[in-house]
Amino acid sequence: MTRVRADDYGDKKQSILDRAATLFARKGFELTTMVDVATACGTSKSHLYHYFPGKEDLLFEIVREHIAGQAVELSEIVALPLPAEERFQRYVNAFVMRAAHSRDEHLVLMNDLKFLPAARRKQVRKLETQLVDLMIGLLKEINPALMLPDKVQAPYAMLLFGMIIWTFTWYQKSGAIAPAELAARISHLFVHGFKNGDFPAAG
Repeated sequence: MTRVRADDYGDKKQSILDRAATLFARKGFELTTMVDVATACGTSKSHLYHYFPGKEDLLFEIVREHIAGQAVELSEIVALPLPAEERFQRYVNAFVMRAAHSRDEHLVLMNDLKFLPAARRKQVRKLETQLVDLMIGLLKEINPALMLPDKVQAPYAMLLFGMIIWTFTWYQKSGAIAPAELAARISHLFVHGFKNGDFPAAG
């Protein structure tokens, strides 16, 4: 007989993912055990296996859910009937906001993807490629001449992603610069450059 899932199955599953992401981000995937996750969730290891067959499955779902959510949100932004630079700013803002409010998941994606088997890494990399392609399209609209050589397109997009992604190894949203301001400064710096930049003062 097929086992009927409880009404709160989805909520409990998400709670496990959230707590596992926190542990993986702080302790590292290799050093975290399923017992650690069960303890953090206030449950037993056998109960965890009802939701996830193993630790690798937890890791995969954390990173897949995180980046799949980004892909949907950013695709919708790029499709908006707005000027390219405004869509670029919204894209960066959305990326920064997700990284700031899901910092544990962001760090797990950065640091622990290598622990997944090749087939699962490939699934995640495919989603990451979607994000890069979306950014390349925006940069082509903003400055077609600069993006004309094929060889520079991915590097320009990856320079931007590198700026954002690695920032969250040290950035704390509770600091002096709020996520929205950080996103605005990143957008302005990337589009206008440092030497010629003149970031508008807060009104």
